[in-house]
Amino acid sequence: MTIMTDAPVNSLRFAADLACLKADLAHAAQEHQPIEHQDPAALGFLTVIDELTSGTDPTIAVAKAMEAYSGLKCRPRENEEATDARRRQEDQDLAAAEEITRKVVCPTCGSEARMRCRGTGASGGLKKKSHADRYRLARGLGPDGSKGRS
Repeated sequence: MTIMTDAPVNSLRFAADLACLKADLAHAAQEHQPIEHQDPAALGFLTVIDELTSGTDPTIAVAKAMEAYSGLKCRPRENEEATDARRRQEDQDLAAAEEITRKVVCPTCGSEARMRCRGTGASGGLKKKSHADRYRLARGLGPDGSKGRS
């Protein structure tokens, strides 16, 4: 039976390799990237390396790494839920504003009250359902957007 022993470690090579590994992990886990591009596994691995090289107890180091990993793993879902909620609120606000706007006849295209403006399709963008003049008229605003008629 042969007993394998660990090969001697070249401390200079180890330090250089560790620095390179930490730089790669830091790049993969960097906080300034969009959430969907941050790698939770890289953050966890970087955390355990940092903790172990600073002398932290191995069990605590692994626990901190798991906490960092789990925290980053949950952030995309939380961000997506917040974005969806914000979009739903914007859609509700737009629908409420459009309801007010459609109470008057459009001076631009002549669409009757309760009818959608003609000619605000794809070129008007997703949020533009009525002409600006109709919007201002429905709110009693002048052509320049100020209160009152001019």
